[in-house]
Amino acid sequence: MRLPKRLIRHLLPQVMGAAQRLAYGLVKVPQVQQFIRVGHGAKGTLYGLIGLFAIHDLRYSQQVTGSEGVLLTLGRQYLGSLILGLLALGLLGYVLWRFIQAFFDPGHSEDLDIRQVIQRCAYGISGLAYLGIARTAGNLALGLAIDLDDTVEDLAEVLFERAIGPWLLLGVGCCTVGVGLTYLYGAFTGSYISKFHAELDSLVKRWVIWIGKLGITARGISFILVGSYLIKAAYFLDFDSAGGLSYVFDQLDDDYWGKIWLGAIAFGFIAYAVYMIIAAFYRKFPTLPRQP
Repeated sequence: MRLPKRLIRHLLPQVMGAAQRLAYGLVKVPQVQQFIRVGHGAKGTLYGLIGLFAIHDLRYSQQVTGSEGVLLTLGRQYLGSLILGLLALGLLGYVLWRFIQAFFDPGHSEDLDIRQVIQRCAYGISGLAYLGIARTAGNLALGLAIDLDDTVEDLAEVLFERAIGPWLLLGVGCCTVGVGLTYLYGAFTGSYISKFHAELDSLVKRWVIWIGKLGITARGISFILVGSYLIKAAYFLDFDSAGGLSYVFDQLDDDYWGKIWLGAIAFGFIAYAVYMIIAAFYRKFPTLPRQP
């Protein structure tokens, strides 16, 4: 039996409102909030490691790697398994926050317009991505085998087996570039900067905001580069030209100007790490607005 459209339009806002109130209540639980803060710190630590390892590899003319390579190298260090285990657990806190944003979207309108749907999908994809990184870190910590294949290149290869595959890859590339542009816009306008508690010193807050904008800009550039290589792969029908952050770093490392861009992105990732770690302590979570 199909529900009347009028009834659906009447029930949907109520369901969304109840979901958002649940999200606000969940975020207010001290243990949940602390776990999410740990997740922010873990994400910052990950980006800081990627940036530091990239600068080290550039300095000693070694191949620059992305998150998987960093985790693999970290696992070979003294107490590496312990650090990887803690990082994996910490990232789960950030995954939880992304899924809360995807399903309940606290702090935003209850309306499900196109922009809200796209934004929630982006939150969900982000959560799944960091869940995959947490899984890789956990497997390395436990000494389990992991798959170091480039997921993006594998996706491109699968898509190219279908006639419409190159067009789909072109769409994915354009969307990835679009995500990067939104990061640049968010950095320029400050809309992607978290709100901080009042106890954070005003001078420190200004510096943190500036550092955060620098880090978010670096993330935006990395997304644009990944998307550009996807578009290139779709245009030339060459799935080997598609790849994730590790592939982009490897390509940039092949020429002089690429090394400059790579170094700038690496320093930007370190800036983003500083911003995220401070946000882990001082970020202000959304609260339920007062009903009129």
